[in-house]
Order: sequence, then structure tokens, then C-alpha cells
Amino acid sequence: MRQGGQAAETSVPSASFPVIDGATGASGAARVGGVELFLGCMFSGKTTRMLRRILSCAPARAIAIKHAQDTRCQADVIVSHAGLSVPARIVAEAAELSGAVGDANVIGIDEAHFFDAALPDVCRRLADAGVTVMLTGLDRTSWGRPFPVIEALREIADGVIRLTATCARCGAVAEHTQRLTPVVEGRIVGGSEAFEPRCAACWRPPPEAPVDRV
Repeated sequence: MRQGGQAAETSVPSASFPVIDGATGASGAARVGGVELFLGCMFSGKTTRMLRRILSCAPARAIAIKHAQDTRCQADVIVSHAGLSVPARIVAEAAELSGAVGDANVIGIDEAHFFDAALPDVCRRLADAGVTVMLTGLDRTSWGRPFPVIEALREIADGVIRLTATCARCGAVAEHTQRLTPVVEGRIVGGSEAFEPRCAACWRPPPEAPVDRV
């Protein structure tokens, strides 16, 4: 068993990332951007995958974005559970993203489930303008329910990769996020002290009423 719920090596793609350069968008106009979505439970390696992609790009052309509500680590840095870190620009809502991009042609948005309902439209417009937009996000809440903004992102994404972790209880493939601590005033942000990955057999929904927005 892997204690701490480290990411498993397996990934389950629901669609292969396309070769986007020269592709044609819904309007028939050529575009070179795209929307790529990394989904899974906590500790499944989503952020690590995205940060590796950002670090492989020229620094002047790639930026990382995090939501202002994500206060688990340094405010202006995205840190993965594998120890990778990248400086990040902070935004409070999806409408701020267009102004934050600048000259970058690759952006990575961490924890997309923190964002408001405008996020998919903003990402699609950026992609149609030639930007590659990568996003990470939980595919379901601790209650096993989908995040509405994540479901909307699935609909507009050019590629979706779904990742799994290792169950912290039995070592099986984990696709659920288990809440370990009480929900206080509807706030569910937390790290390893508050969550762990679980398989379907070991997972139990929290006793509190479901929360569909972080």
C-alpha cells in the first residue's frame, strides 16, 4: 500500500490530445490553440503533469494561473504533491484570465473547480485566439457529485486525460477523494490533512450536506 495516496502510474484518457496546429475550429477558421483538461481525484498527479508541460516551454511564452481561494501553499506559487513548483499569477474569477495571459501562448490553470461558470467560455475564446490552455481539476466532489464547471469544460475541451491515484486504505486504484475533517462554514479547501484518495469500496461521503463549489 502507498501511504499518503501517491499518484498511480496509470492514466485513462477519454480522448487523445490532438495535434492542434493548423486545426480548424467550429467556425471554420484556422486556429493553433486548444483546451487540454487533466482530471482525477486528489493526489492523482494532475498538477504534476501540467507543471511538467509548463516547465518544458520557453519561460516567456508559458504562465501558470491559480485561483485566489487556493491558499494551501504560497499565494503566488503552484506546488504539486510531487514537489514541482512554478510561479503563478493570481486571479479571482474567470473574466480576469484574458488580461493575465499577456504574450503567453501556453497557460496552465490549476484547480479549475475553484472557478466560476464563465471559465469554459473564456478558455474556448483563448484557444480560438491561438493559446494552448491546460487545466487541472477534480472530476467530482467529496460527495461523489460532478462539479458543474468541470462538466462544462469537458464539453469544450479538445482533449481530456483522467488520472487515478492509489487508495490510501487498501492500495487499489483510487478514483474518489475522501474528506477526513469536518466541513466548517461550507469551506472545503485543504490538503493531505483534510483529504486522501480512496477506491470505491473504501470511500464514504461526508456526513455534511453536499457542497458543489469550493
